[in-house]
Amino acid sequence: MKVWISVDMEGISGIVDREQLLPEGRRYQEGREAMMADLEAVLEALRAEPDVESIVVNDSHDGMLNLWPERVGERVRLISGGAKPWSMNQGVQDADVALYVGYHARAGTRGAIMDHTYAGEIFSVTLNNQEVGETGINAALAGFWGVPVALVTGDDKVVAEATELLPHVEGVVVKEGISRRAALTLPRTDVNQRLKDGVCRALARYRQGVLVPWRLEEPIHLTVTVMTPEMADRAMYCPGAQRVDGRTVTFEAPNMAEAFRAFYVVMALSSNRPLY
Repeated sequence: MKVWISVDMEGISGIVDREQLLPEGRRYQEGREAMMADLEAVLEALRAEPDVESIVVNDSHDGMLNLWPERVGERVRLISGGAKPWSMNQGVQDADVALYVGYHARAGTRGAIMDHTYAGEIFSVTLNNQEVGETGINAALAGFWGVPVALVTGDDKVVAEATELLPHVEGVVVKEGISRRAALTLPRTDVNQRLKDGVCRALARYRQGVLVPWRLEEPIHLTVTVMTPEMADRAMYCPGAQRVDGRTVTFEAPNMAEAFRAFYVVMALSSNRPLY
């Protein structure tokens, strides 16, 4: 079994604030340690599974330079650094099964820790008229390559989002969101046990054949709503974009890979624009 892991940071246990999430934050090193701790618990469980022949970890947060290569341990390869062709999904096409660790809820989710969808400029995204966040966008791209998502870990809000969207996915709650910047956290021993048990259950479902890739009907109808009309003005430079209203552009893509490219271009064209 070839296992691939995408590790984000907002859904890591103990993470509640931007000060823990960005390199310039006063508590960023604390956030990195928490990220490593959650990942290490997942890796320990995977190494105990006799049929796991390879493990690839993709650092998927911010500049994607958060994980220490020397600490991922034996039998694990790490994809590190930004500007990857498939961003949070880099390397998933070569796997049998995908695990999402430290994920967060889509933009606009009440009570979710640091909710957003890839970037603060994005208000909402739909695929074939279904609203999705990072979990859905990434699962759809993995599904295009025939890879099912077996595990999603994060706060209770993203786990609810994932289990509603993906049949048979294992969800592990490592904290309970109170507001965008407050959560009920758990002791490290409890988090580790939840993560290890979740990995075991997720892989058991994969072996039983009940997990299926999330494949969308083609062509893919993608809509992206950004925060301001100026951002949508810029998004119209993307080939194939059609304007729906002041803040929304839409695309008809032949498959999910092309839909993801279109989404990413819109996000890049909209980035770092003022909200006034």
